[in-house]
Amino acid sequence: MERIDILSYRIIIERANDRLMSMAELMEDSSFKKIPKYKIDYFIDESIKIGIETGINSMKRYNSLEEICMDNKIQVELDTTEYDFEMIKLRGKYQEDKKKIIIYDRSIKRMEIAYRELGIRFLNYDSIYQILLAHELFHHIESKEIGWTYEKLDKVNVFSLGPIKKSYFVIKTSDIGANIFTKKFLDLSFNPKVLNYLYLWGTGFIDRHKLLNYFDELDEKLKGY
Repeated sequence: MERIDILSYRIIIERANDRLMSMAELMEDSSFKKIPKYKIDYFIDESIKIGIETGINSMKRYNSLEEICMDNKIQVELDTTEYDFEMIKLRGKYQEDKKKIIIYDRSIKRMEIAYRELGIRFLNYDSIYQILLAHELFHHIESKEIGWTYEKLDKVNVFSLGPIKKSYFVIKTSDIGANIFTKKFLDLSFNPKVLNYLYLWGTGFIDRHKLLNYFDELDEKLKGY
């Protein structure tokens, strides 16, 4: 693993602005390649707007994530049984039918260790837990109050043959909104999406140079669109 210079993680966090991280999120959607270039800004901007508005409205009603859970009778379960192969993917999950949020304990611990390798002390167990909880709570608010973000936005035409057309929702817009909601409600100075990249760096899956190159590519794509 590369030698980590003190506070070098700040370069990554500063580069990972909301639009850049939203673009990264959008590119993970299975329908991304079908999105017309002129609509990229639309999906990013509208998703960010929904996240901000939801955060502001929630802050007017609640002082903490715990208050939201209590008021909405949401069960939060800390799962300590997930397997090693699930570590990267499973961090939090919202079960709409049960009004339950599952947070994966061992995943948080792995994240905390990775961030510590980078010299990041403010991303401890409790702060990571709050970030993951806020993200899933946004999905609850979507489900029960405001409607799913992707259902509020245009569909993308993925197939067309004469009169036959298939259009899909851009599902990842919900995660863009969730990241912005989390940042707003928890008053974070960074977009939570960057935690994924810091984790990959801290565990040696990628080095800082490649990460910055990827951010450069995202920047170029944003400018191109």
